[in-house]
Amino acid sequence: MMEDRHIATVVTETTIFALVMIISFLGNLLVCYAVYRNPRLRNPSNYYIISLALTDILQASCSMPISVAYLATGEWSFGTAACAFIAALKLTLTTISVFNMTLMALNRYYKVVKQNKYQAVFKPRNIVTTALLAWIIPITFVILSVFVFDEEAKPNPVYALCVIQFPIVSIAAILGLTYSPYFIIVFCYWKIYRKVKMHNANVSWQSSNAADVKVSKTLLVTVVSFVSLLLPAHIIFTVHGVLRPIGFPRYVALLAVFLLFMTSCINPFIYGYMNRAFRNEFKKFLLPKRDHSVAKGRTKGQNQRR
Repeated sequence: MMEDRHIATVVTETTIFALVMIISFLGNLLVCYAVYRNPRLRNPSNYYIISLALTDILQASCSMPISVAYLATGEWSFGTAACAFIAALKLTLTTISVFNMTLMALNRYYKVVKQNKYQAVFKPRNIVTTALLAWIIPITFVILSVFVFDEEAKPNPVYALCVIQFPIVSIAAILGLTYSPYFIIVFCYWKIYRKVKMHNANVSWQSSNAADVKVSKTLLVTVVSFVSLLLPAHIIFTVHGVLRPIGFPRYVALLAVFLLFMTSCINPFIYGYMNRAFRNEFKKFLLPKRDHSVAKGRTKGQNQRR
């Protein structure tokens, strides 16, 4: 199937996926750099953002390059062991990302809707523990599936990925693991929306909770963007699994992989646009000469006035 592609199709697919990979890697490195540089960004609530950025960096540096090479060459040339490892890694990192988004939604829910319980539930120690569990649970599930129960992983030219071939008996558990977080996310942000709307006319509540509401809006945009990309991808993967014997258009399957890639790409842009602290750190890193020249010009003007 991939060998039959026109050269223009090969170049287009490879270029688009490679660009997304590079932007994802550099953008999320920039997020981690901003957190490292700015103490204000190193608060416990941002641990989930850091965790999410780390999963995206791993996707862009370990998983995505293999898919780009697969698209470029049209054949899997990395061996069976690498296929199993990459399939397990991609499934693990995608699940970790979903769990992090769910934890972010729960964090905002308690911060805005259940304020009296927030300090008890989201202590710094609890935030670290839940962030670690968001990694441990998917890693354990995938290790058991691939390396203990010996589920087979095969290169799939339709997706330009290695895919784990789960048996029918595992489908219920996989669907539960895949789709249940979406219901939690929707519930949390629906409650946040109702709470903010109910207090719109209350000036004192608005002023005392302005920072929390602003952070919630940023994370809402992040989560909605993530879900709007990943949920259609998950639906395509699910439908393709059901219709596997019948066949599935390749461009639809490749769209699902592209959406999956894009989930690792968008967050730095959202943080840079909606969060002033991230935006300032991004500017300092990306425009250092401009900042230096402005400061130099101000110093020169002050000396002339003296």
